[in-house]
Amino acid sequence: MLKNIIIIFFYLILFGCENIKNNQIIDNEQKFNFKSQVNLYSNEEKKIIKKFFSFSNHENLARQNVKYICSKFIITNNLEDINCKYMGTKLTEKILTSLN
Repeated sequence: MLKNIIIIFFYLILFGCENIKNNQIIDNEQKFNFKSQVNLYSNEEKKIIKKFFSFSNHENLARQNVKYICSKFIITNNLEDINCKYMGTKLTEKILTSLN
């Protein structure tokens, strides 16, 4: 019985934290003008390991920050055969709703 309660509690914490991360991205879309994305790829398996987002009011700053975040992640975790691929910069909800 206690084991089941611990497992349920673990899943609630795990999925609850994921919702907080998603809400944080939505909040940033309302504050900033541009959103950049970089995907971390494994060279061997050719699949996405992690996605990085950066928000800024200037397109160039968003691009530079997201590339820096990805390269810093590789260095701090001592990863090899990993590649950061820049996916582009998009307008956020703040700009898209103001254009309408």
